[in-house]
This record gives sequence, C-alpha cells and structure tokens, in this order.
Amino acid sequence: MLTQEENEMLTRVGGGTPMGEMLRRYWVPACMSEELPAADCDPIRLRLLCEDLVAFRDTAGRVGIMEESCPHRGASLYFGRNEEGGLRCLYHGWKMDCDGKVLDMPCEPAGSTFKDRVRQLAYPTHEQGGMVWAYMGPVDLMPSFPDFEWTLVPDGNRSIAKVRTEANFVQGIEGTVDSSHGDVLHSGLDKILNQRGNFSNDTVPRFEIRDTDYGFVYAALRDPTEDADRLNYARTTNFVLPFHCLVPPRGFGHMHIFVPIDDEHTWDYSIYFSPTRSIDHQRTLERRSSVPGVDLFPDRGKIRTVENRFLQDRVAMRERRSFTGIPGNTMEDMAVQESMGPIYDRSKEHLGAADAAVIRMRNIMLASARSCARGDDPIGLGASIRFEEIRSHHKMLPKEHPWWEIGSYEGEDLIAAYAGAGVPAD
Repeated sequence: MLTQEENEMLTRVGGGTPMGEMLRRYWVPACMSEELPAADCDPIRLRLLCEDLVAFRDTAGRVGIMEESCPHRGASLYFGRNEEGGLRCLYHGWKMDCDGKVLDMPCEPAGSTFKDRVRQLAYPTHEQGGMVWAYMGPVDLMPSFPDFEWTLVPDGNRSIAKVRTEANFVQGIEGTVDSSHGDVLHSGLDKILNQRGNFSNDTVPRFEIRDTDYGFVYAALRDPTEDADRLNYARTTNFVLPFHCLVPPRGFGHMHIFVPIDDEHTWDYSIYFSPTRSIDHQRTLERRSSVPGVDLFPDRGKIRTVENRFLQDRVAMRERRSFTGIPGNTMEDMAVQESMGPIYDRSKEHLGAADAAVIRMRNIMLASARSCARGDDPIGLGASIRFEEIRSHHKMLPKEHPWWEIGSYEGEDLIAAYAGAGVPAD
C-alpha cells in the first residue's frame, strides 16, 4: 500500500505538483487529428493536466494549442473566429497565431507597439500517427518526439478509440499493467465458470519484471492447456513512462495511453495497429463498445456509467452467458476502475503476489517525479531510446528460453482462433 502522502504525489497532476511537473516534461497526446479536420475549421476545447486550453488548425494546416482565456480580458477563445492564420477573440478582436504571437489588436491606435509586447501562452505541437501532441514543459528542456511504432504505420493500419474515464489516470494504468485481472474480469466466463480458456486455464501467473531505460517490461507466465511441462504461455507488457502501456497483441499491436484531463478525469486512448495489415476501424470500435453516437456521447463521455451500473445485464450473468454483464473489455475495465472512486485511497488496500507490476509502476512513477523535483531528468527521455522498437509479445515459449528474449523466439505472436479478418481479438 501507499501512504496518503504518496498517493497524493502519485495522482495530482496540476501545475506545481511533483507529478504534474514531471508529466509536463513529456509529449502529451492532446487530441486526435480528426477532431480538427480541416484548415480554418472550428476550434475545440481541451482540458489537459488541469489546464483549460483551446486547439485550432490554421490556414496553413498547423495546429495551435493555447490557453483558452484571451490575454486581453479573459474571454474564451473557444468562441473565436479561426481565420487567415490565427484565432481571433470575439470580444475586442485580438488575434493570435499558433505560437501565441499577437497578430492584430484592432482597437489599439495606429502605430501602437502593444501587440509586440504581449504573448498568449501557447504550447509546441507535433502531429503524427493521427494524433496531435503538445509539449507543456520548459521549452529549453523539450525532448525529441517518441516515434512509437503505431505512429509510423500507414493510416489504414491503425485504429484509435478515445473514451473519457471518470477516474484518475493512475487507475487506468494500474488496470492495464495488471495481467491477472484479464483471467477474471475479461475471461471469467471461460476460465472461471467453464474452465475452457483459449490457450490456458491458469489464473495464477508467475510474474517477472525487468527495468528498462523507458520504464519496465514484465512477463506473465502461465501453464498452457497443452505441454505444460515443456512450455510457458508467455505474455509481455511494456510500461513506457509516463502513461503508455503496450499490452500483449491480439492479432494487432495494442497500446493504451492514459492522459490526465485533471485529477479526476482521464482520456483513455486505445490504439490497435500493424505495420503490414489493414484494420477495420468501425468494426474495431464496435468490438470495443466505443462508437460515438452509440456507446459514447458526442464529447466521448460514456453512455454507461457507474450511476446506471454500466447497464449491466444481470440476466445474462445468471444464465452464464456473460461473466460481468458488461459488453467489451473497454467498458468492463472502466466499470471497475470508476467504481473505485475518482481518486482511490491506496492506503486502504491489501496487495498480493498478483500486484507485482502495479507496485513496480507506482514506485517508478514516484521515483521519477522525485527525480524531476530535484532538477534531474525524469525516466524515459533518453535520446537513445528506440521507441519504435518497443513491442509486447504473446507466445508459447519453451521453459528454458529467457522470457526477455521472447521477441527473437521463432514464430509469430499467437492469435485467437475467433479473431476476425481486420479486427483484433478480445
């Protein structure tokens, strides 16, 4: 368990907090490119790390992300005009470009140099992989962009789902680095009730963890349903600071990113991808119960909530047609994570052997935040890190083969027999 002081440090992300200052040292996903579909399109509101921002795509196609309040008298730039290379405030016409430079003050006298002495708070942006990223830390410490493999594949080989979670970002990370919950929450119908898991019925994995220069990688090793004396059913997961989780592939690579909106709300980006295979984006959203207009409101808040018990189907549970009564891994995860409250009090928990990766994640996040507070670089910003080469795996591995060399072991990663063409398996 953590002390209450450690829990506060781990979960609070506003400016001036140890974790908030650390998070600002990384490139942060701000929105999907499709949310700003064309030059001079409508601006959108953003809230990231407890800051109220506005994003717009200018006439040249560049994306600007800046403080929502106009630097003149605080009117919201969300209502502004996106025109001719800048965003113009409706109140007195001040116009700012993507870099925060004031281009025009129509109410100031001719010859005034006032606009040259005012600047709007704006953050550097980078657009890649169907995503707009922002760097919110000191500009002189801005790191190189992390070229994750999914940001480099063709657009048709990538599917991004974006869902708002009503809980602190750490709860999402904990659920994702916790391999053992998948045997129950997501596979309980097969493994707990019917004892017919796809590759294994073992619900007591052995965990082994190795630190890396970007965070850590761990293996969950289970006995397979066949050849258990010779093989390990091995699944590896990578935690890449500060909030990226690369989970075992299901026919496609799969990364979760948990971006703090503020202390009590999070954007969960679920990204499936392949360097070689196209993906059916719509069917993938449907399988994840993440379709805007069906599962989500226009702002990507969920129709299923803790208040309506995620529309849980108790009849299906009683009839053993569903273990949880909640459709899809995404909604199952969010139901249990949000049920813990917006910020879980970790001083009250009781951790066991299955929580090894959760413990390691918390420790490394706290150590990195403390390091940053001392003036050192946080973990995972090394220029030599090859982000595009970080991969998780899902294989049958001979017991004598080192799990940390799973990527070099012959054979492709396992794909469940029920995986549809172009759609990841559960």
